[in-house]
Amino acid sequence: MPELRKIDPELIAHPYFDPAIRDLVVRWPKLTFVDILIVVDPSIAVQPVGNGFGISRVIELLRDTKIGCMRFRVDIAQRGLGSPAINPSPSLTQPTYTNFRFNMTDGGDHVIDKYEQIWCFGFEPDNSGSLSDAAVDAPGNFPTTDPELEKLDEWMSEKKGGLFGTGDHHYIGASMCHKIPRLGTMRRWTNADGVPPQGKANDPLAHNRIDTLRPPSAAFEPGAPGGPAALRNTPEQGDLTIQPVQWVPENSVQLTLFKWKRRPHPVLCHPTLGPIDVMPDHAHEGLCVEDPDLNATKKFNSDPEYPDAINGGQKPAPKVIAFGSNLGDPPYNFQKGPQPARSRNPMIAVYDGHKAGVGRVATDSTWHHWMDVNIDNIAIADNNDWKKVKRYFQNLAVWLCPPGYTTRCMHLSVVTSHFEYVGFQEYYLKAPVRELGLALRDHLRLFYGPCWVTQYVLLVLRDFKLLKEELLPQFFEKMPDLELNGELLETLVLGHMAQATIEPAMKIKHGGTEIGKLKLEALPEPEKLFAEPVQAAVKEYFEICRKKCSNEMRALDELFG
Repeated sequence: MPELRKIDPELIAHPYFDPAIRDLVVRWPKLTFVDILIVVDPSIAVQPVGNGFGISRVIELLRDTKIGCMRFRVDIAQRGLGSPAINPSPSLTQPTYTNFRFNMTDGGDHVIDKYEQIWCFGFEPDNSGSLSDAAVDAPGNFPTTDPELEKLDEWMSEKKGGLFGTGDHHYIGASMCHKIPRLGTMRRWTNADGVPPQGKANDPLAHNRIDTLRPPSAAFEPGAPGGPAALRNTPEQGDLTIQPVQWVPENSVQLTLFKWKRRPHPVLCHPTLGPIDVMPDHAHEGLCVEDPDLNATKKFNSDPEYPDAINGGQKPAPKVIAFGSNLGDPPYNFQKGPQPARSRNPMIAVYDGHKAGVGRVATDSTWHHWMDVNIDNIAIADNNDWKKVKRYFQNLAVWLCPPGYTTRCMHLSVVTSHFEYVGFQEYYLKAPVRELGLALRDHLRLFYGPCWVTQYVLLVLRDFKLLKEELLPQFFEKMPDLELNGELLETLVLGHMAQATIEPAMKIKHGGTEIGKLKLEALPEPEKLFAEPVQAAVKEYFEICRKKCSNEMRALDELFG
């Protein structure tokens, strides 16, 4: 692999202080790039092409993404017939692996073990619209074989790698994806699954397609003189008018019990623009599955597809986090013919496998939300719609990481915050914990977004075993009306973490011209450094809640005698 893989990312801080910060965190686990392998069928381009039928812009975006200390490197693998081969020196738009198989090796090691994430964009078996699924597993369409599935399953279980996969309408993408654990049941892939059709001319089932095109002007509206103009796949799929998305509030027990504002899943959370509530539109999309069978077995052996929670409690299940909708014809006029209006088309689904000791999985109803032909114009416009859509791609890259990556990066952000605006302007040695916490929370939200900061605090509590998640459902059933102040909990945890790092940071800040000669004591690993501060935060939170309850009971006692 390229030598670049041995280079750590630069710290996100004032460059003058960077060497000293590195000395502080020298004992910490190496802050490496996240490596993503994007796997495509040959029909999907990975370089810019004239018709835009490819994902080159998304690949470029991921390679340029910087969120906190997190960086992403992307390699490309192309499936096909023939013997698997490796290109040792690919250009940025060439596959590293051709005729790729998930169980192929390089120097005796499995290729996929080099990656933290795998993203699958499938096209095979074809775009015929056949009502038979026979072509899905035909050898000529290079379907994923049982040995490949076994290796993928091992990678998802042992490395806890994150996997994303999508196709399009009908059975497009099924040959690669429909048997992959979790992914295969979170989305409709085959006729047997009830896939929506493409909606070709004279197709008696064309009305079952999912056509999400939106009118770009008044000429396409029902009240237009002479009737509405026809909404065509091209150019309307690539214009600046894209479809609205209904995001689903993140209603986990943790967020219900702890009082936070109504928020989407972190994958659909923009740091400054709020929920991600738009997607590119298209004339025929696929569908995700709302309630997959949690008792299903894998399609290549008899093991359970969805494992139990590692700490007991409720079995982790996939969930749809966004729904699309489509307009009806009539009163609109779609080139592909009439269709009923629908308000809840399952669009994006996720599965948090970390709670079950396996990797996370995500899927999308269609890769047309990702295709150059659908996103090029909004990317060039660089409007708020594009800022939201591209953050969806970036959020997925963060969320799909194996356990520890996101928390490790945010641990570092606590340290580097001392050398950014918030540290210089808001931190001082005797600052109250809550003041530090509020400042740090606002700072982190600018980069990660409020949903991610909340998730970070919950993960920290989980890592330090200060929150027994497996007991939360029972607890909530016993006290359904209890609401704890989640904002206060965030503030206290972050405040104590900032306080724990303030003295060494002050020493560096006051080093002046002698900063290069400072003898700094390296900080212990985050698990040791932050253990006592987080425990202190929970204890303080408990005392505040206890005192509040005590005061309320005393007041009630006085009031009612």
